[in-house]
Amino acid sequence: MKKLGYSALVALLVTASCQTTDIEAKKKAYEEARKELAKQKALVASLKKELIEAGEIKESSNLSLVTTLTIRPTVFEHKITVRGTVKSRGNVFISPEMGGRVTQVAVKEGQKVKMGDLLVSQDTRVLRNTIEELKTSLELATTMYQRQQKLWDKNIGSEVQYLQAKNKKEALERKLATTRAQLDKLMIRAPFSGVIDKVDVRVGQNLAPGQPIVRLVSLADMYVKANISESFVGKFAPGQPVEINLPSLGTTITSSISAVGQVIEPKNRTFEIEILIPAHTRAKPNMVAVLSLTDYRNPEAIVVPTNIIFTDKQGAYVYLLKKSNEQHVAIRADITTGATSGTLTEVLSGLQPNDVVIDKGIYDISNGSLVKIAK
Repeated sequence: MKKLGYSALVALLVTASCQTTDIEAKKKAYEEARKELAKQKALVASLKKELIEAGEIKESSNLSLVTTLTIRPTVFEHKITVRGTVKSRGNVFISPEMGGRVTQVAVKEGQKVKMGDLLVSQDTRVLRNTIEELKTSLELATTMYQRQQKLWDKNIGSEVQYLQAKNKKEALERKLATTRAQLDKLMIRAPFSGVIDKVDVRVGQNLAPGQPIVRLVSLADMYVKANISESFVGKFAPGQPVEINLPSLGTTITSSISAVGQVIEPKNRTFEIEILIPAHTRAKPNMVAVLSLTDYRNPEAIVVPTNIIFTDKQGAYVYLLKKSNEQHVAIRADITTGATSGTLTEVLSGLQPNDVVIDKGIYDISNGSLVKIAK
């Protein structure tokens, strides 16, 4: 039983090995046949052309039908797509500058407010009592100062008494102004117009300086922030137009770059760009945005459809339409390609304006093939 299992395993391995070897052999044979076919097609086309020119054979009516396009310099742009995030400079958590007990929450979530509107008030009794005491002290100090000034104007009394009365009055005035400013800080107001997004405070709660209590969002100063690879340094500048796609809204808008970062982030080798968003959009902070940026533009580029470009060991090439002895001939033209955008590729060398390129029917021809232009 063990011997039978071992024999079956050996047979299976031999069969698999033979199948693998057979596939490799077929692949090799296929490549050789394909190369030989291309050579034979080129040879047939060349011999046929020579025999037709010599009058030995007549032109076949079964010539490959092709269509052509004439090269014209045109504007070529290469774009990159970058993912960004919608931000707002008016998206802040408001915090108290002074600690105290909350006595009133004047807003609720979703409420629109204007700059200066009261949001939250804290207990002001202590400061108000202090202000009243300072007012009383200031009234007395002002009266004493005025009397000392009258005496000093009549050269009665000492200069020290006059200066002391003046200093006391002015010190109380400054202290009263400081206390009033502290009182105003207990009344937390909106620093700009916007919408209350979150209220995280309750009446009776004791607040500490810097504690976030209300989130205020303004949609008037929105922008998209994106990170760009350092390989594109120098490709973008403020004022350059940008297409912004907001997938969540199904909206595409056009704007421009407002700022380009000058520092490369060492962690991911990128720099930041900012793009303004018009105020009328329905974009929200932290929404995903897809940017379409032009990193290369040539106003006088020579371009061809990408699908008519062939590549072999010698490089890239296309077929030009030439005329010889009243016959249309497909001639290989070696080219140097540049950037590709969509269905078009820029040709850096090998083609000139007004060259006629074959675009359809190219898979049925080879270098030197006689062709017929489709009407």
